[in-house]
Amino acid sequence: MKRFLLLVIVLVLAAMNTVSLNAQTSQVTFIVNTATVPDTLVPASDVRITGSAAAITGWGAGVALTNIGGDYWSTTVALNDNDTVFYKIKINGGGWEQNLNDPYGLNTGNRAYIVDAHHDTTLPVQFWNNGPQQEQYFRPWTAVADTFMNVYFRVDMQGIIQSGAFNWHEPDDGDSVGVRGDGMGGPDLNWAPTFYLTREVAPTNSATAFNVPPNSFFSGRLRFRKSQLTPGAVVNYKFIIGGDWGRDEYQGHPNRTFPIPVGLQDTTLQYVYYNDQRPNQRVNADTCIITFRANMGSAIQNGGFSIGDTVVVRSGFFGTGAESGREKRLIRQGLSTNYQVVDTIVTSIASPLDYQYYVRKNGVDTRENYYNFFYNGPTAAEAERRAVDVASQTFTVLDTATSVANARRQPVFPNNRTLARDVNVRWEVDVRPAIYQVMRGDSLRDIQGTFHVTNADSVMVWGVWMNGLAVGGWGNPGTTDWDFGLMGNLDKKLYDDGTNGDLVAGDSIFTRMILASPDSLGIGSKGAVGQVFKFGIRGGDNEGGAGGFGNNHLENIDDTGPTYTLLSQFGSINPAFYSAWDYDCHCPNSSVGVDDNPAVPVKFSLSQNYPNPFNPSTKIDYTIPSAMDVTLKLYNVLGQEVATLVQGKQTAGQHVATFNAWKLGSGVYYYKIVAGQFTDIKKMLLVK
Repeated sequence: MKRFLLLVIVLVLAAMNTVSLNAQTSQVTFIVNTATVPDTLVPASDVRITGSAAAITGWGAGVALTNIGGDYWSTTVALNDNDTVFYKIKINGGGWEQNLNDPYGLNTGNRAYIVDAHHDTTLPVQFWNNGPQQEQYFRPWTAVADTFMNVYFRVDMQGIIQSGAFNWHEPDDGDSVGVRGDGMGGPDLNWAPTFYLTREVAPTNSATAFNVPPNSFFSGRLRFRKSQLTPGAVVNYKFIIGGDWGRDEYQGHPNRTFPIPVGLQDTTLQYVYYNDQRPNQRVNADTCIITFRANMGSAIQNGGFSIGDTVVVRSGFFGTGAESGREKRLIRQGLSTNYQVVDTIVTSIASPLDYQYYVRKNGVDTRENYYNFFYNGPTAAEAERRAVDVASQTFTVLDTATSVANARRQPVFPNNRTLARDVNVRWEVDVRPAIYQVMRGDSLRDIQGTFHVTNADSVMVWGVWMNGLAVGGWGNPGTTDWDFGLMGNLDKKLYDDGTNGDLVAGDSIFTRMILASPDSLGIGSKGAVGQVFKFGIRGGDNEGGAGGFGNNHLENIDDTGPTYTLLSQFGSINPAFYSAWDYDCHCPNSSVGVDDNPAVPVKFSLSQNYPNPFNPSTKIDYTIPSAMDVTLKLYNVLGQEVATLVQGKQTAGQHVATFNAWKLGSGVYYYKIVAGQFTDIKKMLLVK
């Protein structure tokens, strides 16, 4: 009996001891939000807590957290009851957060938790700290009344920074990014104006631990009024650069969305890449000496550049250089229009280097108007940059071609100056490139509708409309930008019937007279010298051809006189598609097997001389619709005749006059054609 009682006592004591041992630890759940981490984290990323307790490895490797959705991570560990545990959050092995203030006033710079005995606990959400001595349970926004739900937006701009479409060189004066959308009663999110986000700063103690430049992230808290919200309702939004439409992401595509959370709880949205444009990852380890030489003659003639302006080249976009947007100033070579600079660039041999020219006027940089018509890579925005194959460690890039389609063509720039006066602009477009291309067997597809051009005869029958700022804006009040919306806007229709400024009816040159005015915001222009526009047969968005739908025309108005004529060629925004037409000679491409003499009448025209500026010879193209006497003469700036290039009767069609100015001095000259009732004058520049 005694032996039995002793056994019972031993078992009871053992049981009591077991209960005591089990009660010495409690389960503690940590929830971490990484929305404040300056890196592009994914569910497989390494997010840990490490600290003083043995259960979290005593400041060793730490305990990994599991992604539970978006920027939220969690882990549960057993900690000794009543212990004071110090810890921090660490990202990807080396991303230590900065010091914080713990809730107990222990002032160690670490997070702290005194384990609540006999009670499993889930700690409040903790954000990785990148700020100055934040409180342990801080939120990356200022507290607001309970009438609002807070939503934290975050966007990674690294990809678009690499592309050069976002100016990060001067953070104080450069571009800003924000968000617009359906705020459901706001007050912060609306479809206008933009709610601007804040650029994040690099950590002071772990910046090198992250995969991307920390300041490529922009973030901000937006408030939503709870009384206007329904859990599960979908919020539409999109990110936008600047304060006006035109540089927003997903143009023509669905918006971003997120659902209103149950309980209307504050939440953060996981980072996204702007326009889903991911950065290029490439190893750039080759030091190359590259000479950039650009002929600014076309830019001078076009009105976007003047002798005395500054031109710079920026390189390394889209990860093609170790330094994205590296800038060097080009120097004018003597009295010529050639500008040049030698730069040492870290890039990769046998790979492309992306670069771009910018003109600087009055401290404002303007990017050249350029599109790589032959680009076939995965990133559409990269086609807006020049590219050169890095063949060796020392080479020269010659951007001096006069061709409008050549990848090495001379740069041209939009002129953002306000018009000095009212100018009646005759906008003309030669639609023969469309006719020839459709005759070749191609279709001009309408990207925003069904107005596809499949029959060459349709071009002349359907007619042409013009869209863009040059005709008062892209929108058509009360309807769509293109198709029936544009076709119904007669203020944007061009004519080939001898009216509205059209010189010759039925000659395939569609025309409209538009008043460009410094103070015009309606049917005229927005008052700038540089005008952006696009053409559409029957009003459809069908000019771009395959791969060129995002391109637009850009022309600078010459406001030195009250009238000005601008002749565009349909499809010149993507000459790679319009292979049946030669945009340099304004004539059919004889190498593609299309009838060189279709039933398309010729009109009166006088083209710009090429090359221009020139030294010492140049060519001048002109056309006449029937046999007649033609005179083509050259004059100096005083109006004195200095040469007769053509005088006599000529047959109908296109003609070319060649002029050698070896006897003349450098300067501006004018050439004038008189053919029947047709007269036109253009300016040329001789540079010796």
